[in-house]
Amino acid sequence: MTPRRELARAVRQLVAAMALTDVADPVMERAAASVRALSTALGERRLDDIPRTPYDEAVGATHYGWHLDNPALPGLTMVFEDGRASAEIPEGLGAVYAGPPHKLHGGVGALLLDVVLSSLVQHHGIRAVTASLTLDYRAATALDAPLRITGEIVARRGRKVETAGALWCGGVATVEARGLFVQVG
Repeated sequence: MTPRRELARAVRQLVAAMALTDVADPVMERAAASVRALSTALGERRLDDIPRTPYDEAVGATHYGWHLDNPALPGLTMVFEDGRASAEIPEGLGAVYAGPPHKLHGGVGALLLDVVLSSLVQHHGIRAVTASLTLDYRAATALDAPLRITGEIVARRGRKVETAGALWCGGVATVEARGLFVQVG
């Protein structure tokens, strides 16, 4: 694991710990000062863009911002085979991603599906943007439970690529999606 990826993982752990903490105010104040100091140190050499990772390169996503080194996003590794994409989050997502108590926020499910479907399109060498994403919420998605996201290209007409996918929790498709992507550039 690269130092950048280790730091991204550590920042995700920090966010998860902070979201559920109830430590005394003096401890929070010291933590806030430490985080500000780290932010200052890391900000000394600011890049113009998010650095690309081997994942981005593998899917041909030279103009794409989702990757394992971005701590603002859940770590997600994708597999592409036989014209399909799949991704897993073995530990699931915690309280930071909650909507209703103990359930995943619907917008996070939409984000995960958009990422997998758009990555699949990019993986096929098509530089495209999401034109529409239609979601059907079938069941609540539990927090802290293994998640799987699947997708496939179902049609291509000119610059338009139609996709279908699902977010799975256990053996249940909790969210189903249909995406339309339009080729750019």
